[in-house]
Amino acid sequence: MRVLILGGSGFLGSHVVDRFVSEGAKVTVFDRNLERYRAPKVGVQFVVGDLGNYGSVDEAVAAGFDAVIHLVSTTTPRTSNESPEFDIQTNVIGTVNLLNSCVKHHVGKFVFLSSGGTVYGDIGDAVTVNETHPTRPISSYGISKLSIESYLHMYQRLYKLNYVALRLSNPYGERQEPKNSLGALTIFLNRMLSGQHIEVWGDGTVTRDFIYAGDVANAIYLSTINSIGGVYNVGSGEGMSIRGLLDALKTSTKITPRVIWLSGRPFDVPRIVLDCNKFRNAVGWRPEVSLHDGIEITAEWLRATFH
Repeated sequence: MRVLILGGSGFLGSHVVDRFVSEGAKVTVFDRNLERYRAPKVGVQFVVGDLGNYGSVDEAVAAGFDAVIHLVSTTTPRTSNESPEFDIQTNVIGTVNLLNSCVKHHVGKFVFLSSGGTVYGDIGDAVTVNETHPTRPISSYGISKLSIESYLHMYQRLYKLNYVALRLSNPYGERQEPKNSLGALTIFLNRMLSGQHIEVWGDGTVTRDFIYAGDVANAIYLSTINSIGGVYNVGSGEGMSIRGLLDALKTSTKITPRVIWLSGRPFDVPRIVLDCNKFRNAVGWRPEVSLHDGIEITAEWLRATFH
């Protein structure tokens, strides 16, 4: 299998590369930079490029691939609202150009990483949400992800492009940048190991669905090799509040977190936990790494890299 992974040098991308390489796939990474936290992987071809440069994207896709995996995002839920027009230009329009290339060069499968954490918006009193739940995103990030899903549906209907869109919950794990604004578990864990305080937006009752990066990579791999199509949730299926997460980190590290409580942010939905039964039934996937074990793996990497 020949696979092109856009964003393959990023946190999740590095895990996806590992998963495909382990299965003997011929992997090409399309990214602006090499991986930050490890040397180039033997046997993986690297192409320097930007999603916004249609010429370089088309040239990369023209090399011929059985599958294209799209992991690139230029924004986060917070930054997307600061400049929705940039979000649209770089993510939505960039992806439409990519889809045109995939149709032009007869790509067999297209896998897109969407966002289960933002496309649904405020889910109210729902315990979990499945793929039929109303989508009312409150960030430009979520709106862009949902728009791309709609374009994927259109391209499937008009051009027979076989696609899967995975609505992902909150991933964490080794090689996630601990000094960014995205990835609460890794950010909190690194600050605790460094003896620094943690900033929490709101009262700590915000509830999320945390999933280990290796389990995400396996979901992407199974989406690619199986003859499925459409939209699927991918998460642990279990909710944990920020207060609960802090307790779990304390239990694992034996470090009591020092927390600064800040006012809540308008783009943070109070609760989002994904019902992933549709995907599990389709390909037999389920998370294999528990939260406790995932914290241990991430802590070990953080200690080795930063401490």
